[in-house]
Amino acid sequence: MKLLKHALVLILLLLPIFIFKIPNYVELNDLAIIQGLGYSCEGGQRTLYLKEIIPIKGDAGLEYQYEYYKKQGKSFPTLIRKIEENTKKKIYLSKVKFLVTNCDISKDVLEKLKKEDIKIYHVESNIEKKLKRKSS
Repeated sequence: MKLLKHALVLILLLLPIFIFKIPNYVELNDLAIIQGLGYSCEGGQRTLYLKEIIPIKGDAGLEYQYEYYKKQGKSFPTLIRKIEENTKKKIYLSKVKFLVTNCDISKDVLEKLKKEDIKIYHVESNIEKKLKRKSS
């Protein structure tokens, strides 16, 4: 009888996990932590530049290296998906500190980021150069 009670309690505890699914687990190495975004609106084409920050543990402590991605497409969500497909990493946008753009309105980007404390730099020259020079 006691064994039956324990089995019933175990089933009741595990039932919500199967109903609501187990959350997706992503290894830290499989995340592309993005520090800065570049977004270009030239003609009908959109170009997305991403600056991934890669922390490296060295002798002097933590050092940072950067990886850059560039894709062209029609919309921001499409560009993010294309980059994720090429890199096989999940794009992590919660740590984005700045946006470099030549667009008048980057509403689709800001809505996707859902951040209000992001610095926006409007440039008319090379977005990629500005993105590489900025650190925060």
